[in-house]
Amino acid sequence: MTFRWIRLGVLGLAGLALAGLSGCSTLSGGGAAPSIFDLDAPTDFGGLKGKAAVQLLVPKPSVSDALASSRVAVRQGGAEIAYFPGVTWSDEVPSLIQTTLTRAFENSGAVKAVGRPGESLAIDDQVIVDVRAFELDVSQAPVGHVVLGVKLLDDRNGKVRATKVFDVSVPATTDAAKPAIAALNKASEEAVRQVVAWTVEVL
Repeated sequence: MTFRWIRLGVLGLAGLALAGLSGCSTLSGGGAAPSIFDLDAPTDFGGLKGKAAVQLLVPKPSVSDALASSRVAVRQGGAEIAYFPGVTWSDEVPSLIQTTLTRAFENSGAVKAVGRPGESLAIDDQVIVDVRAFELDVSQAPVGHVVLGVKLLDDRNGKVRATKVFDVSVPATTDAAKPAIAALNKASEEAVRQVVAWTVEVL
């Protein structure tokens, strides 16, 4: 796995100051450019066998307002959510997950074709995703936590073939930015890998 860490020097700080994180002192320098992080799409699908002769559509996932941005969410306990200072995702979370999932299906080679709305594919099924969690959880030991609720929808008759919730947590070595987001990247990669394998199995 190659984790991509990108720094751009022309953007202002993203997010809100987050008290209590050990990495804050290194992230919140006045006027410093934010560190911008991307997600890896899985390329290794282990025992995934067969190929579904279908064309899939991956619409933009639904998310809560707290995740509908490029800010990196941190759950401090209960319902309280804050954001890492000085770091941001490379795109808004819904678009980032949509791109990652699309690339993962392509990497798997397990479907005939996959695309996003507007790409003029003749669609057989849609992969409908609800992002229920995409955060660093520091309520106890820090973990990257990703929860994706997925529906596989038959585009020809509008019927839902199957639904499943994918819940993945990966421990972070510390709650500083790079190790924390590395844990989120791994959690996302595993959740997306499971979504692809499940989809192919259902089809």
